[in-house]
Amino acid sequence: MNRLCVALCAIVMTFTLSSCFDFVEQIDLKPNGSGHIAATLNLSKSKTKVSSLMKMKSIKGIQIPTQAEMEKEIRAAVQLLKQTKGISNVQYQTDFTNFIVNISCDFSQIESLNAFSDILANRFKTKISNSNRYYYNAQTNIFERKFVTSSHWKAKFNQLGSDNTTQFADAFYTQIIRFEKPIASQVNNKAKVAGNKKGVLLKLLFTDLVYGKSTLANKITLTK
Repeated sequence: MNRLCVALCAIVMTFTLSSCFDFVEQIDLKPNGSGHIAATLNLSKSKTKVSSLMKMKSIKGIQIPTQAEMEKEIRAAVQLLKQTKGISNVQYQTDFTNFIVNISCDFSQIESLNAFSDILANRFKTKISNSNRYYYNAQTNIFERKFVTSSHWKAKFNQLGSDNTTQFADAFYTQIIRFEKPIASQVNNKAKVAGNKKGVLLKLLFTDLVYGKSTLANKITLTK
């Protein structure tokens, strides 16, 4: 979806008519810039509707992939990740009963985290890789995510029509970033710092993210 990202975002856009879903991105960052990322797409709240959608070939011009096609694309993305320098311990799980997909890996440096995002974005054709980047400076202890709302997302979303786009009150994008050092400051006014000062939670409505009312961008400064 999907940065994003989570990666799996193309699957989200395919199934936006399901209206209720959660996309969760969890990053654990070490002081040297290495870490772990897990991206999870959970459509279990709408599994009955998603199951019905998957029986159709297309809806409103959006092609609906079969389960076999989805599994093939996910395996192909995982294989690319396994071949990427700086990425290791690639794992994935698919649950097509509850419609939950998870992809995770370790990364050796921040450039490898961006590679994870780029590979998934390119594989699932989300056109997001140029609008989402991660940065980390171990000397200044600053972690930064730059993010620009994708016009491709807005175009795909508007394609569904106003009658359908108003049904997304329970669709969320959640980002959790954890650090080994305490957080001194962060600049996203919708993000919350954990009680132990070592994590940041950002939970946004999907519609606000699509239309640019909220952003995943943030600059987090850690204590030295």
